[in-house]
Amino acid sequence: MAKLIATFTILATLTLISAAHAHFLWLEREGDGPARAYFGEWIADVREKTGGLLDRFKAPRVTVGANSEPLQVKRNDNNLEFAAKGAGDVRFVDSSVPAREDNDKGGTTKTIYYAKHGRAETAAKLDLELVPAEANGKTFVLIFSGSPLPKAELTIIGPSKWEKPLTTDEQGRITLPMPWAGRYVLEVTHFDDKAGDSGGEKFNRTRHISSLSFVQQDGIRWTEKP
Repeated sequence: MAKLIATFTILATLTLISAAHAHFLWLEREGDGPARAYFGEWIADVREKTGGLLDRFKAPRVTVGANSEPLQVKRNDNNLEFAAKGAGDVRFVDSSVPAREDNDKGGTTKTIYYAKHGRAETAAKLDLELVPAEANGKTFVLIFSGSPLPKAELTIIGPSKWEKPLTTDEQGRITLPMPWAGRYVLEVTHFDDKAGDSGGEKFNRTRHISSLSFVQQDGIRWTEKP
């Protein structure tokens, strides 16, 4: 009974968001098995399919831990699968999505997608990455192009499918609320307003969309049953 009351208390203090969500890409991995990349909305169990929006990722590059050799991709019905072997954080990046007209900001915007599974490594390897201050800890630093990113907004989604907006401090640090055992997924978007040119493709700015996912073993055991 006390645990149930504690759970309801935690739920009451968390900020719930009912607004529409934007798609992002995240990774899932069970133990040391293969990693799978999904595109959609984790909180709403939306996963785009091959033959549809998942096909926008033409050149994904995925690595595991200290190994810089990219893994081969297998295209499944609703995910991209990578035969990751051994321990280590899994990282995904794909910059192959063409720049598009941006009705909100004007001109064209290039989008680059990043994703990481795990929180064991304390050094960033992606251009936009949440890095734990200590291995498997709850405090992270948001790194962009090698430097902490202060006052950046991000979203955490917990195992019970609640979500809460968070903001990094002046040093780009954030401590995550993680009361439950299970999978957590975080998403952050950062705009770089410098114009660019990549392979003859010109754009006015770059939108970096990055996610972090991991499984926490300790905490309140979540069940959908009352």
